[in-house]
Amino acid sequence: MYKFKNKELILSSISISPEIRKGNTLLTNKDITIFNSSLIPIKDTTNYLIASRGWYGNVRSWDGINFVVLTVFNKNYKKINQNIIDVDLSLLEEHTLKFKEFKNRIVVHQKQASDGPEDPRLFYYKDDIFILVNELDDDSKRQMYLAVIDVDTLNYKIPKTLVCEYQSTNFEKNWGPFTYKNKLHMLYDINPLKILEVDGQYNCKMVINKSDKKISEMVKSFGDLHFHMRNSSNLIKFGKEYLGIGHAVLDYKQDTNINKYLIPALADSDYSGTDKDYFNRFFKYYLGFFYTLDMNKQEITKISPFFQLPSKESKQELIFFPTSFYEDKDNFLNISYSLGDNRSYICKLHREVVKASLYNKENIDVHMNFNINPNYYLELLRTLRIMNNLPHSLKDYNIFVGTKNRKNMKKSVMKQSKYMSKSGSKSKSKSKSSKSKSKSSKSKSKSSKSRRR
Repeated sequence: MYKFKNKELILSSISISPEIRKGNTLLTNKDITIFNSSLIPIKDTTNYLIASRGWYGNVRSWDGINFVVLTVFNKNYKKINQNIIDVDLSLLEEHTLKFKEFKNRIVVHQKQASDGPEDPRLFYYKDDIFILVNELDDDSKRQMYLAVIDVDTLNYKIPKTLVCEYQSTNFEKNWGPFTYKNKLHMLYDINPLKILEVDGQYNCKMVINKSDKKISEMVKSFGDLHFHMRNSSNLIKFGKEYLGIGHAVLDYKQDTNINKYLIPALADSDYSGTDKDYFNRFFKYYLGFFYTLDMNKQEITKISPFFQLPSKESKQELIFFPTSFYEDKDNFLNISYSLGDNRSYICKLHREVVKASLYNKENIDVHMNFNINPNYYLELLRTLRIMNNLPHSLKDYNIFVGTKNRKNMKKSVMKQSKYMSKSGSKSKSKSKSSKSKSKSSKSKSKSSKSRRR
C-alpha cells in the first residue's frame, strides 16, 4: 500500500471568481456571473491560464448572453493579465439589456438557448493550448468549436473552427479531449462509449462505439428517478490508462421534498435569499465521478463513487460541475470546478487518493458498496490519515486558501448577482475585443428544447 505523507492527504481549495473579477469594472457589474472556469499551466512558466464562462444576464432565469474571459494567474493565483472575448463589449459597458427575473419558476438550461460560447475547456495538443467550446450556429444547433489560444494576446490565433461536424447532433456538449498515439481524440459520450479521432482539418471518425452493460445497470439503479452519467473534463494519462472526470445528474422533478435531505443546511449558507428560494425549488442533483479509460480494451474500467468537492459558502450544493484538470510535478490533480452556477473553484487532490477511490467496474454494487456521497473525498482522507497515524480533525485536511478576509469574499462571490445588488455603473474596460471571425453574440435568448449538461 502507498505510504502517504501528511501533505498528500490534504484537500486544498480556492475560490477564483473574486480574483478574476478584481479590478475589471465590466466583470464586477451586478449582471455578470463568472463560472465554469477551466485551468491549465502555461509551459515554461509558473503561471496558469484560466478560461471562464462569462454570463451577462440573469443566471437563474437563463436570460442573457455568454462570453469568454481569459485570465493569466501567477503561481499564487493572483491575476497578471486578462482579456474578454467573444462578445460586443459595448453590451457590457452600456448595461442597457433587461433580463427576466426568477419568479418561483425553475428554468433549467435545457429550456433556454443562449447565444455565445459556453463552458470553455482548455487542453494541450502537442505544444499549443486549445480551447473547446460549444455554441449555437446559425441554424440554432449547438455545435463544438476549437481554437488555439495566443497566450501573449489572450485571444484566438485563428477564428474558432467547427469540429466533427458530420458526427454531431443538434446538441453537443461536454466532450473530453485527449491525445492517443499522437493524435487528438474526443471522448464523445460515456455510454455507449464513443471516441472520435480528429484529423488536422478537424474532421473526425468514430473509432469506438461500444455499449457498457455495467454502466447501464448503474444508471437504471435509481428506479423512477431519472439518472444519467456524462463526461465533463479533458482526460490525462494515468499509468497505462487515461483518467477523466464525468458528471452525473439525479433528476427528481416530481419529488422536490428530497431537497429537505440533500440541502438541509442551505438556510445557513451565504447564498442570497432569492438563490435559497431557487434551490429549494430546484430538482436536479449534480455530482462528479472519476473514471479510467483503457483504449486497448476500448472500455471504461474503473469508476469512483459520486462526489462533490468543497464549497466555503455552503455546506451543501445541488450544482457541482467539474470542468478540467491536470497533474502537477508533485502528483497532485489540480481540478477546476463550478458551484451553484455562479462561481469557480480550484482544488488539489493527490493522485494516490484518487487511485484509492477507484472501483473496478465489475465490483460495483450500487446502494451496497457504492453510492452518492457528496463528502466522499473528505471522508476518504480522514480514513487514510487515521491509517497513516496522522492528525485527522477536519481542519487538518480540508483547507480553504485565501479566506482570511471572509467578509469581502462573501460579498464579491455570493452577492454579485442582481438579486442582492441594486447598484450598477457604466464603465469602460481596457480589455480588448476579439477581432476573430468568431460568431458575435446576440442580445436576446432563443427558446430551445436542448437538454442541460
